[in-house]
Amino acid sequence: MGPNTAFCLVIFGMLGVYCEFLWPGRVLPGIYGAAATVIGGYHLWRAVPSALGLELLALAAACFLLDALVSTYFLAGAVATVALAFGFVRLIPGDHGIHPLLSIPWCIVFGAITMFLNWSARRARRNKQL
Repeated sequence: MGPNTAFCLVIFGMLGVYCEFLWPGRVLPGIYGAAATVIGGYHLWRAVPSALGLELLALAAACFLLDALVSTYFLAGAVATVALAFGFVRLIPGDHGIHPLLSIPWCIVFGAITMFLNWSARRARRNKQL
């Protein structure tokens, strides 16, 4: 399996897990999403990822978590989206890496969905406290 296919599995798998969070009780999106994420991640790991790509993906995860916990007015989410896109572009070194024309648009879509879900969760926690 090539890095582009593995990247698509990871992104679509995470979106499947998000669907399970949005509509709890539907088992299939969560199971298929988790399986696709694990399989895609395994194949990306077998392609020997670079340290820079892994660091950018870790930065993206930390910024998404910060955006979920603290109201940063979408600044942390925007930084996370950029770090995610460039992290996947730089993840596999050489000519056989993830193509930027595939990675960047899907990371923007994934980042926008994640920022919306983070905003919704913060708003729900705030309304629950009131």
